[in-house]
Amino acid sequence: MFSYLRYFSAISLILVVVTAYFVGMYFRSIASEDLITLVEKNNAALAQGYINSTWKKHYNVLIRLWRIDVKRWGNYREFLEFKNETLDYFEEMPVSEINIYTLSGDLILSTDPSKEAASFNSEEALAFNMAKQAQNTSRILDDKEYYLTGGQVAYGTFIQTFTPILSDFYVPVVANNTQAKVEAVIELHYNITPQWEKLWNFQIVSMGGIVLIFVILITVLFVSSRKAEGIIAKQHEVNLELTAAAAAAEAENRDKSQFLANISHELRTPLNAIIGFSEILKTEAIAKLEHQYQEYMRDIHSSGVHLLSLINDILDFSKAEAGKLEVNISEIDGVKMVKNSMRLVIPRAEEAQVTLVEDMPDKHFTLQTDAKKLKQVLLNLLSNAVKFTPAGGEVKISARHNPADDSIVIEVSDTGIGIAPKDISKVMQPFGQVDSKLSRKYEGTGLGLPLSKKFVEILGGTFNIHSELEKGTTVTITVPRLFNRDSQPA
Repeated sequence: MFSYLRYFSAISLILVVVTAYFVGMYFRSIASEDLITLVEKNNAALAQGYINSTWKKHYNVLIRLWRIDVKRWGNYREFLEFKNETLDYFEEMPVSEINIYTLSGDLILSTDPSKEAASFNSEEALAFNMAKQAQNTSRILDDKEYYLTGGQVAYGTFIQTFTPILSDFYVPVVANNTQAKVEAVIELHYNITPQWEKLWNFQIVSMGGIVLIFVILITVLFVSSRKAEGIIAKQHEVNLELTAAAAAAEAENRDKSQFLANISHELRTPLNAIIGFSEILKTEAIAKLEHQYQEYMRDIHSSGVHLLSLINDILDFSKAEAGKLEVNISEIDGVKMVKNSMRLVIPRAEEAQVTLVEDMPDKHFTLQTDAKKLKQVLLNLLSNAVKFTPAGGEVKISARHNPADDSIVIEVSDTGIGIAPKDISKVMQPFGQVDSKLSRKYEGTGLGLPLSKKFVEILGGTFNIHSELEKGTTVTITVPRLFNRDSQPA
C-alpha cells in the first residue's frame, strides 16, 4: 500500500515542479507586461521631450535635408549640429541606444557608432510599421550586448520601443506619409537588467519555496507512513499471533469437549449399573436391612442419580460446544409443557417453602420445537429459581404468544437473592458460579444456565437474564413458534 504512496509522491513532486515553473512564468509574464507598459510610457515621454526641445529646433534644417539622400546628410554642418545636440540630449537620459529612422526606413542617426544602416528583423519591421501608424510598440530583448562606461562588453535585458515622431508641422515632401503628423520613427533601448534579474530571482525563490514546502510535506508524509507501516507490520504480527492463539485455543476447546464427551459416556455406563442395582436393592432387599443401611442405600441411589444428571449435562454441553447436538422437532402444546414442568418442581418448592405461580393464557398454543430440550431448559430455570429463593419467596412462570414475530415468550422470575449485574456474565460461563452463602448450600456444576442458553439458541431463540441483588431474577426466553433450521447458530 505504501509503495503506491511513494510513486504518487514522486509523480506529485514532478507535477508540482512543472506547475510551479509555469505559474512562475505566468506571473513573470504579467510583471513583464506591466514593466513594458511602464517603460513604453517612459520612452514615449522621453521621445516627446526630445521632439519638443531638439527636433522642432532643427525642423527647418530637416525639411531641406529631406530633399536629398540621407547618406549625404553627414556632409552638412547643420546636420552635424542637429546630431550632436541629439546625442547630448539622450546622453543625460536613462537609455542605452537611440536610433532615428525616416518613414522609408533609412537610418538618420544612431548612438551606436557601429550602426551604419537600418537592419530590421521580422518583429522589428512589424514594430516599425506600427510606429509609422502612430502607435508605440515595445518588446523585450534578452542577452543583448552593450558597452559599459569603461568600454567593457556586457549582456543584459532591454526594452526596445519604436515611437513615432509627431510634429505640429506638415511635411509635404514625404510622399508615402499616410499619417501627416508622423515625420520619423525613433527607436529607444531602455536597460531593465536589474529589474529583470529581480523578476527572475523572485520566480526562482517562489518556485523553490513551493517545491521546498511540498518536499517538507512529502518528507513528513514519508516519515508518518514509515511509522504507520511499522505499526501495521507489528499489528499484523500480533494479529497472526492472536490468530494462532485463537486456533490453538479452539483446538484445545474441541479436545476438551471431546474429552468430556468421551469421559461422560464412559462414566454413564457404570453409573447406570450402580443406579439399577441400587434400585433393585432398595425395592427388594431394603426390608431385610437395618435402618442405618437403608439410609446408606437411599444415599447411594440418590447420589448416583444426581451424578448421572451432572454427567448428562456435561455430555450435552460438550456436544453443543462441538456442534454435534441433535435436534428432534415435534409439534407440542406449549401451555401443557409449562404446566408439566411446574408439577415436576412442586416437591422441591414445597420442601423449600417457596410458592409457585403460573400465568398461562386461556387459549392454548402449539409450537414446533425439540420438546425434550425445551423441557430441560424450563426445569433448569425453575429449579434454579427455587434453589436461590429463600423460604416465603415466590417463583412465577408465564408464557404467551407474540403474534408480531410469531414467537413464544416464556419468563421465569423469582424473588430470590438475585445476581449483581457485574456477575451475570460470570454465571453464564460454563462452570461459573457466584460466591454467595446461599449458593454454597446447594450442589451444582454451574452448567444449568449456560446449557439452557445453548439449548435455546439451538432452537433458534434468544436467552436474556435480568437480575438485581436481593430483589430477584427474571429469565426471558423467546423461541420461534415454527422451527427454522436456518436460524440455528453455526
